[in-house]
Amino acid sequence: MGNLDKMTGQKRTLRRAGHNRSRLMLAGVFLLIASVSTPTLRAFSATKPNQRLETTAANYLAARQALYFRDIGASAAFYLNALNSDRDNANLLQQAFYTQFQLGHIDAAATLASEIELQNLTIRFAREPATAQAVLQKDWDAVLVLADSIAENLDAQPMAAVIKSWAFAAKGRGAAGLSHLMKIGKTTTASGQIMPAMFSIQAARLAEHIGDKAEMRLHAETLFARRDLSSQAMLQLASLYARNGEFDKMDQMINRLPLGFNHKLVRSQLISQQKPPTISSHIADGIIDASLIDRQSQDGSALNARLGLALYLDDANDGARFLLAQALQEMEQPLAAIAKLDAIDETSIWGQPSLLLRSDLERRNDMAGAISQMKAAVAKDQENAHLQQELGNLYRMASQFDKARDAYLVAIDLGFVSGDLYRNLAICYEQLEQDELAETSFKAALKENPDDPFTLNYLGYWWADDGRNLDEAIKLIEKAVRLRPRSGFFVDSLGWVHFKLRNYDLAVAFLEQATILEPMDAVITGHLGDAYWEVGRHREARFKWQYALSIATKDDLKAEFTAKLNP
Repeated sequence: MGNLDKMTGQKRTLRRAGHNRSRLMLAGVFLLIASVSTPTLRAFSATKPNQRLETTAANYLAARQALYFRDIGASAAFYLNALNSDRDNANLLQQAFYTQFQLGHIDAAATLASEIELQNLTIRFAREPATAQAVLQKDWDAVLVLADSIAENLDAQPMAAVIKSWAFAAKGRGAAGLSHLMKIGKTTTASGQIMPAMFSIQAARLAEHIGDKAEMRLHAETLFARRDLSSQAMLQLASLYARNGEFDKMDQMINRLPLGFNHKLVRSQLISQQKPPTISSHIADGIIDASLIDRQSQDGSALNARLGLALYLDDANDGARFLLAQALQEMEQPLAAIAKLDAIDETSIWGQPSLLLRSDLERRNDMAGAISQMKAAVAKDQENAHLQQELGNLYRMASQFDKARDAYLVAIDLGFVSGDLYRNLAICYEQLEQDELAETSFKAALKENPDDPFTLNYLGYWWADDGRNLDEAIKLIEKAVRLRPRSGFFVDSLGWVHFKLRNYDLAVAFLEQATILEPMDAVITGHLGDAYWEVGRHREARFKWQYALSIATKDDLKAEFTAKLNP
């Protein structure tokens, strides 16, 4: 989520049984911007957070339960209620601080941190809210002292380096700030590893700020040559190039952004910059960049807190809002995520990514609403091929294949070409039983991306299930399995094509493996039952059909397994 770039992942592919064309319909994955699968919301409903419980213990237990359900807002309210009844309780103070900090309530967190300090306690993050306050107050001497305190936590050293470097610059010691930043960059980078891009982007911005154009270009060119930049870093570098009139380099960076960004809008916004960022804005972006280093090894609470810190320093930072919405999505808090997205204007650089993330959130409970919202966006920007594709994706997931097909064709007419688009168009043709057009589009998808395991599996399974092109089908599926060996659905496809070729022993071997990988899929389990029957293992076949019947959710599948059990 990860940040934006993590949203390029693929969703799970489902396939059909021979009698049921709809088993294939989800094989085309929904591309958001760049992937993330949102878990089902588990609502926290034990009690209302604004309800004052009678005892400290009751509020404490309610706060713990809210945390269990990842409802930070409710938990924070209950911890404050408990703390008001027992102000000297060190544990309650700490928990109240952590939850307020995670919510982005920086002033409240700073007050609680002061109370914790009066009790001679040392806790993680305690100096960060006060540091942000000092930055906005331009108390740079205090910022320098607080940054050193933050740096005592090794994981926070990159963020502390950014803060201290800009404090140096604010005091007229920009060269010292640059030196300190790069020193920390080198000392915190493991031997043999490449220094995180955040140090170079912050160095380029700092050099620009102090008027050292040569140093700025040195760091900018180092970044420009890299191919591992996050969207956040690419936008910062493109913005820097725009401010310095290097529009060709700016355009090249914009073209590297994920397609979820409206490249035309990004260019317009960057060119129209009226003034350079403030020091607090520079620090806010640096905090975001530092927080995204090794994000997989960080807990979500740390990331959320730092993103809230960045927003406190720069309320106009829509990148922080978007990333925070992604983090809330991963925490199963869709309503809180949508609230963050609501604050991002559609004309913002992050406006289109926000629309796409919101669509992904809303479609899970309100597909009609998500479609309506995307239609409205397309109506405002009819030449936007990416939005046309996303509208097609929503229609496809709603099984409105004719409308999805039409939206995809509009996207193609507008010049949008990708393997994913052709694959999803092919799925629509296949579901509409326009088989010749489906095959043409599947082949076009493989021409664009020969190593797309989803297209390889879909086309191979379709051919195998129809009993045609079996030799070619098995080659496609074998390649898909090589690319995704842990996919039970792909292994099932390989087993099923061997079943169609009457290679029953091989079919059994692959289908047994597939059921291990996907033990709760009725179709795969039924396939194994069919293969057992053909090799004479009739009791085991009936057991698998019975189990498949017990986990099947669709009436046609239940009818099929019932018929096999009662010939």
